[in-house]
Amino acid sequence: MSLNLNDMKENMIKGQFKPMGISDDRVIEAFLSVPRESFVAGVINDSPYFDGHIRLERKRWLLSSLSIARLISLVKISPEDIILEIGSTSGYSTAILANLASLVIAVEQDPKLVKSIEKNLAYTSSDNTVIINSDHSLGYSKSAPYDKIFIFGSVPKIKDNITDQLSDNGSLVTVLIGENKEDTFGKAVVLKKNKGIINLFEYFEVFLPLMPGFNLEEKFQF
Repeated sequence: MSLNLNDMKENMIKGQFKPMGISDDRVIEAFLSVPRESFVAGVINDSPYFDGHIRLERKRWLLSSLSIARLISLVKISPEDIILEIGSTSGYSTAILANLASLVIAVEQDPKLVKSIEKNLAYTSSDNTVIINSDHSLGYSKSAPYDKIFIFGSVPKIKDNITDQLSDNGSLVTVLIGENKEDTFGKAVVLKKNKGIINLFEYFEVFLPLMPGFNLEEKFQF
């Protein structure tokens, strides 16, 4: 007998999240509340809740729910937080963050994806989101500072113009890779700002597709 969507969600939590130590009730409730299947329209896949990335178009992927959850769990999101997300893709991670924070500013540089994101977020009633069609590498300084910045993809470097958009005690979460290492594992990191100083904290190794808009030729240096 085939599983229904609710069963798939429960299996995602029990079979993927819990074994990886993801147990925060607010995070789990956010993933249960957002219909992932609504963010993969037109993509043929047996289950939108399987533990893998789903290709939406050339070089753009909907990350696995587990990958998104692991990165979100590296920081504590307050219901009062204002978040910048760079590279919204289909809007799924944006909707998850919107369930956890006060406001999410999502930057997406692909105009075609922006239209899909707006439609998807309207369908899920994610009213506390703003979608900006702009270069990923610029972030969005007009609404800075942000309590949290998320880049759900691999990048070779985080430039100062992005970390400058963090509030004091703010955190940026992403995956750093080496120069020209598109198809290798990177390191999940949190960059925390304290009195204007950025401190880097490394966590687990993970493979995430490259986030377009960041220069692969420049190696990250700290």
